[in-house]
Amino acid sequence: MQHQKTATLTTIFSDVLANLAFMFNDDEPGESTGGEVWIETTISYRGSESGTLRLRCPTEFAALLAANLLGIERDDPDVDTKAEDAVKEFMNIVCGQLITTWYGAEHVFDLTIPQTQVLMETPTFSEPDDISVTTLAVEGHQVQLLHTTPRVTADIA
Repeated sequence: MQHQKTATLTTIFSDVLANLAFMFNDDEPGESTGGEVWIETTISYRGSESGTLRLRCPTEFAALLAANLLGIERDDPDVDTKAEDAVKEFMNIVCGQLITTWYGAEHVFDLTIPQTQVLMETPTFSEPDDISVTTLAVEGHQVQLLHTTPRVTADIA
């Protein structure tokens, strides 16, 4: 089941990048170069199921995403100021596509407002096996999308 969810996560991530931002996966894996500033954007959903999506990407990728979404050149001065909002909108769309695919259109979910934070270190890209994660190379940048669900713990009396 986890493998199937990860495959769906990868497909939706790739499709939204291609259809919304005209950005495509590279054949070769992207490499993280030292000195890049990384951000992580998080969005959660609640309803009959709940979970959280996290996108980790370099700020340069976020700027390219903004340029493509806005239809402007990367060197336009507005790109850097709009990059965070572009990633948040991208995550809204990915989350909506994902929950509709996994759980069906008949279910209603509440989405949180996406939040972005700067990561203090470059991500290691290694995660526990119980997390759905996809790492892609896009426009020469390594980017990662993770999906987690709350763990249910039983009270033992």
